[in-house]
This record gives sequence, C-alpha cells and structure tokens, in this order.
Amino acid sequence: MRSYPYRNLVVLVTALALSSCSEVGTDPGPLEVRGAVAGAAAAAAADAVLEDLYQMSDVVPLVGGPAMQAQQDAQGNRTRSRVKTFFDGNGLEQEVFDPISTASIHIVVKIAKEKSRDNFSASVKRNRDMWVTGLEGEEETRTWNGYGSGERHRARIDDEFGERIRDVTSTSLIADVVRSVDRKAHPWPLSGTITRNVAVTITNGRNGDVSRARTVVITFDGTQFAILSVNGEPSHEVDLATRKGRNPLRRKTTLPR
Repeated sequence: MRSYPYRNLVVLVTALALSSCSEVGTDPGPLEVRGAVAGAAAAAAADAVLEDLYQMSDVVPLVGGPAMQAQQDAQGNRTRSRVKTFFDGNGLEQEVFDPISTASIHIVVKIAKEKSRDNFSASVKRNRDMWVTGLEGEEETRTWNGYGSGERHRARIDDEFGERIRDVTSTSLIADVVRSVDRKAHPWPLSGTITRNVAVTITNGRNGDVSRARTVVITFDGTQFAILSVNGEPSHEVDLATRKGRNPLRRKTTLPR
C-alpha cells in the first residue's frame, strides 16, 4: 500500500506557520535590509518555482512502463536523480503504468547545479517529494501536492552597490496545484499555491551581515504571470514563460488581480 504524505504535509504546514508567526515579532532592521532580504527571498522562490513546474511537466508516461522508473543524469554543471512509482485507485503499487487505471504517481527528485546569469552566480541544491493525482480514467486535469527543501549557497551579486554574498535555505509546500492535461490550450497551472519558508543570510551588504526569514507564497490563476507575495504582501509577478538563464521576477504592475 502507498503511504500518501498527508501527515508529512501537516507537519510542514505547521512548521511554516510557526516560522511565519515568529517573524512577525522580529525587527527587520533598516528599510534597505527589509528590501534586500525580501528581494533575495523572492528571487530564490521565483527561480525554484520554474524548476517545480519543469519537474511536473513530463512525469506521466505516454505508454506503459515499469512500475518504478529511476532516472539519473549529469549535464555540464547539473546532476539530477528522479524516481517515479505508479499506483492504482486503491493505492496498490502497479507492475506497469497504465494510462487508464493508474491513479497517482509518487516522484522523488534531487538536483544539484551551478547557475549564473548577468551579474549573478550561485550553487543550488533542491529536493522534492511530490504526488500527482487524478490520473485514473480519461482525466482533464491533474493535481499536485508535495514538499521539498532547497539550498542556494554563495550566491554572488555584483552591481552598483558592490559585491555581496547571499546564502538562502528554504522548505517548500506544494498545495493543490492543478494543471490541465491539454497543455496547448492551458499551459499554465490553473490554481493552487507553492509556499516557501526562506531563510536569507547576506554577507557584506549595505548594512553589513544580516540574517532574516521570509515566507513567500506563489499563487497560480491560469495565466502566464503568477502572483508572488512576501510575508502576505503581493510584491511581484513570476513570468512562467521565462527562458532558461533569464530572470523570471517582475515588479508588480497590475496587482492585485
């Protein structure tokens, strides 16, 4: 029988809530620090959500396959491992994937990579434990839930304010992210949220060395631009169509929708 991670999700939700509440009573320091930390948290969450959506894009086989699929690859500065396990509507592990009777897939992903663009570079690690449900029969949508963790170390930023280093760690919760089977008609998630509790340490910033925590929530509504909120305040949009190597974060223009 499968062990659907509802208990783990409840524990993670509780941890996110407690961390968010503790942050309310914390003095964020000067406005520059508030902006720098929130900006670092938003940037890390925006990058991570594109990776989340990529991992959701090709886990459902088009034809029958083994009950457990393990993949491991290394490309240049990236390594990735992914394990998929298929289950029927009764929660029983299947010997092969079946496009009609398979009801859910459990996916575990581990990624490590180096990334850079413009005046930014970083070492990134991300882990995810996800379930996609709603596959049984002739489905029109599929629903994603899960949790994960991430590290973004020695992120170097060099701009008009000088060079500084950001270290970012996070836990994430994927909650009821609904995606259409017909990706041509509906390429973007129809609904749901991805929440990240982000801890940021800035070294050699304009206010010296600073460590703070922020809760970032990305909300999907079926459009190309997901809404990003930091500690409950909508601040940015995430362009889900951003090409690899580009910055997906956009300052809010028409928020709230």
